Amino acid sequence: MLVFVVNKHGRPLMPCRPSKARKLLKQGKAKIVKYEPFTIQLLYGSSGYKQCCTAGIDAGNKNIGIAVTTDDGRIIYKAQVILRQDIKENIETKRRLRRSRRNRKTRYRKPRFLNRKRKNGWLPPSITARIDAHYNIIKKLSKIIPITNIIVEVGQFDTQALINPNIQGKEYQNGDMKGFDSVKEYVKIRDNYQCHYAKLRPDIPCSGKMTVDHIIPKSKGGTDNPTNLVCCCEEHNRQKDNLLYKEFTGKNPPAIRNFKATAFMNVLRDYLVPKLQEIAPTEYTFGLYTRRKRKEWNLEKSHINDAIAIVGIKPRQEVSVSYYIKQVRKKKRSLHEEIPRKGRSKPNRDAKRNEKNIKKIITNNNCWCLWDKVYIPSIDKIGYISGFTGKWVYVQDIEGNYLRISEKYKQINPKELQLICRNNNYISQQFISTL
Repeated sequence: MLVFVVNKHGRPLMPCRPSKARKLLKQGKAKIVKYEPFTIQLLYGSSGYKQCCTAGIDAGNKNIGIAVTTDDGRIIYKAQVILRQDIKENIETKRRLRRSRRNRKTRYRKPRFLNRKRKNGWLPPSITARIDAHYNIIKKLSKIIPITNIIVEVGQFDTQALINPNIQGKEYQNGDMKGFDSVKEYVKIRDNYQCHYAKLRPDIPCSGKMTVDHIIPKSKGGTDNPTNLVCCCEEHNRQKDNLLYKEFTGKNPPAIRNFKATAFMNVLRDYLVPKLQEIAPTEYTFGLYTRRKRKEWNLEKSHINDAIAIVGIKPRQEVSVSYYIKQVRKKKRSLHEEIPRKGRSKPNRDAKRNEKNIKKIITNNNCWCLWDKVYIPSIDKIGYISGFTGKWVYVQDIEGNYLRISEKYKQINPKELQLICRNNNYISQQFISTL
């Protein structure tokens, strides 16, 4: 285990052993500035000796692997980061509520059409959020480690070739929907105007009029991709509502093509690499070379080991600490309640926050904030505060499982907790690993 060090001006130095950090703290020559990862700041002048530190990034749509290695193969930092996947759903919810509010509150407004313009280089918010997450994580890391070089793995995928490996020439212009006016028309003709659920749910009589249904409902992240659509009658569509395919039919859904991760990987080289150049000189590599290095060094397939292979410096065989980091949403900012609370005697005209939609509580002169890392002595477990109910709190582990003291209640009295550290948009957990 290493302790990260910054000088008195806040610039990063090479990490040190815990024993040395303990001596500096006892002698009053340093102070603690961060608990995860544990970082101290020197209180006396020291330029410090710095080695060349290369950061390898295994970029991804859901998972990021990060490793920082010195020229002699010593790994001083490695982590796996889990990114948020709810950006699109939150934006769609915000848009739906905004439209409803404008319709209710400002009916007098003249309708506006095509009054918004997108700047050059615009990306969908979900992709922008992921790119910003990659950049912010490395930027924070560069404040405690003197990173001199960055290598990131990128990829270029041909989505048409993923569907048809033998595609070539003019076939790129002749997709499945060529000649159809709309997606609905294509899906109905593809399914021969037959209700997909007629044989799967014979207990529901089919109506005559045909429509199109989402296998994965849009309310649960489904898209308008034709592979996510089936032709069905209006009665089956009404009965299915927003149920999942297996909940409604009892069978597994048909295969659905999803190119979200492909779209993200295709823009990395043009958008992420230039941003990382602001931190340190950045190069990019491809998965082919990463796989060769990993097999050459006999490393298991994982995001962290991929990041080590991306650096290209053979690591030492030693025991070290790895970090498991999860990106979280700090808290909902909206005051509006999409679903009104049961028992409300009058509308929420004052826009007061629900007790579960707050960022902190104060009990017994102690402040407890969302995502604080806490220790529960009675069950000897570490967790994170995920919400509040009155003056009590909900605590989850990093996997999202509730930690309980009582079998009857999820809530825990803050008196039973000990604060470890406060977190912002990332929660982390350490574990010991060996190469």
